[in-house]
Amino acid sequence: MRMHDYPSDLTDAQWALIEPHLPPEPGGGRPRKTAMRDVVDAILYTLRTGCQWRYLPGDLPPKSTTWRYFDAWRHDGTLDRIHDALRRKVRAKEKPYHPRTSASVDSQSVDTTGGGEARGRDNAKNVDGRKRHIVVDSMGLLLAVLVTAASVDDAAAAPALFARLEGQPMGKVVRMYGDSKYHNFALYQWVETNAAWDLEIVRRPKDAEGWVTLPIRWTVERTFAWLGRCRRLIKDHEKSPLSSESFIKLAMIQLMVHRLRPADAEPEFHYRDVA
Repeated sequence: MRMHDYPSDLTDAQWALIEPHLPPEPGGGRPRKTAMRDVVDAILYTLRTGCQWRYLPGDLPPKSTTWRYFDAWRHDGTLDRIHDALRRKVRAKEKPYHPRTSASVDSQSVDTTGGGEARGRDNAKNVDGRKRHIVVDSMGLLLAVLVTAASVDDAAAAPALFARLEGQPMGKVVRMYGDSKYHNFALYQWVETNAAWDLEIVRRPKDAEGWVTLPIRWTVERTFAWLGRCRRLIKDHEKSPLSSESFIKLAMIQLMVHRLRPADAEPEFHYRDVA
């Protein structure tokens, strides 16, 4: 039962996908007064609108409560459990009996709005801030994310990113697609030594001018477009890379619950397959 009158961004059916994966109420002491659905609503409100924690609407839990749960869940693996459980459900619903055989890697440089850890300049993109490195499957679903300073080279960050694939459903993957930024002999050696899949570079056609759609590569580019529909992610507002990574996972959680349980009214953050 919700305790606040503020309209939820989640329908009852969508909330039912998230609730089982939240930590149970600890025993002893005073009973919990804040409904977990209100906390999730407040976190998603911050994600969708870009609202600062201190300016959450009065009908939602206060900043101190909302931040305390967000901080706990980003450290104790709660967000990872919710994300991975929903990803399994989406995959089983939309591509049953089709194991992943490929994945794609890419990065996105974004400006930051203030101080914080891991900041730098990407001269190629003329961006001062951070860089989001992600691996997605053939459906564009997130497999791993790493946030670094924007000055970090993609190929240099790739081993740390790929290491985060441990425990992910990569058993049938035979090929990882990347663009020319991942053409690096040290990275090829790392993949040969540590990975069970091959890294394949997808290059621009020699006679191409301006922006072109590269085969296979559009899946990861589409995932970045999905993230951009959340105002919190238009720039990097976070003090720590961990918070940045957590909001990326929350954006994918938001996306997947709408894919699994579409609302009657089309949500703003809506998935439409363009394949």
